Amino acid sequence: MELAALLEEARRATPDRRIEWRDRIAAHGRPAIDGVDQWLADGMLAAFAVRVIERVGANGEAAAASRALRGGRARVPANVQGDVDRALQHLREATRRAARAGGARADQPAE
Repeated sequence: MELAALLEEARRATPDRRIEWRDRIAAHGRPAIDGVDQWLADGMLAAFAVRVIERVGANGEAAAASRALRGGRARVPANVQGDVDRALQHLREATRRAARAGGARADQPAE
């Protein structure tokens, strides 16, 4: 399914069903980050956007996801800022694990 259609379906989904679109949206990589970026400021969609961006990072785009989360942190509702902090911590941990396994250098944390 095309990213734009997935985003629209997720936007229209009820909060308890929205998570069903996370992985399909995140599979689009960096374009998915761009697609949900404006949702970071939306009280109904911010937490979902954080989860999509975190999943994009876990799928190999940790630096881009970390940048998006740090850049969007000031825009998220107060009740979602903890979600951003947890997602950034998870991405840092994933970067360290990759470094220990021979991936990225350990002294270069996810941006």
